[in-house]
Amino acid sequence: MYWLSIFRIATLAFAIISAIILLGVGAHALAATSTLRGLPTFAWAGLGVATAVFALLTLPAMLAIDLLRAGAFSSMIVVELAWFGFLGVLFLATGGAAAERAADFWVTCNTWTPALAQTVCSETSAAAAFGFLGWLVLWAYSVTLLILLIIHANRGHYVWKTSVKEANFSAGIPPAAPTTNAYGTEVKPYEAASLNPAQMPYAYPPSTTTSPAPSGYPQPSFGQPAAPAPGQTYPSAYPQV
Repeated sequence: MYWLSIFRIATLAFAIISAIILLGVGAHALAATSTLRGLPTFAWAGLGVATAVFALLTLPAMLAIDLLRAGAFSSMIVVELAWFGFLGVLFLATGGAAAERAADFWVTCNTWTPALAQTVCSETSAAAAFGFLGWLVLWAYSVTLLILLIIHANRGHYVWKTSVKEANFSAGIPPAAPTTNAYGTEVKPYEAASLNPAQMPYAYPPSTTTSPAPSGYPQPSFGQPAAPAPGQTYPSAYPQV
């Protein structure tokens, strides 16, 4: 499907942008906590940097390899589902940790001094937003792709080990293989009975007519009166006087 390939490229592009933002704000928050006294080390900052490194090392490479080469291992649908699911968990954990710090520790950025502390407070909210957005787009694409795979697997069309670009999601149920004889030629329907005697190509209902039971009287012939049996007489049709 063409729209699925566009959806995949848009998902990877947005995840890469989110990873770049997480790398910037996370690295700056780590540097600020080592400069300012009284600020604890934020877990979301280290987790955001790790998530960004994983994403930036793999997602651009997967996108480029799929565009330049067909049948690559990194482009397999099953590999993408597993890796995108893992990256989605990392983005979700980063967003959740940053949102918790923004709500419980910073509360309001305007009350903090100096200006560097206010900057770190704003970066915490930004990390929470892009962490959740990165998780949302990766899992939205993964769930959509998984639903399509299950639908086509029920139809007998398995594309787990192909790429999204090569998978033919428009295909239906594959046709059954034709029956061949000993000479390798296709068997016609009326010839299939000789190969499979248990399968009858044609069937007729049983006859329900019965033959008349034999009797001791001769059967009448058309156009002539029936002869009486020995010892049998027919009454006269004329009145007796």
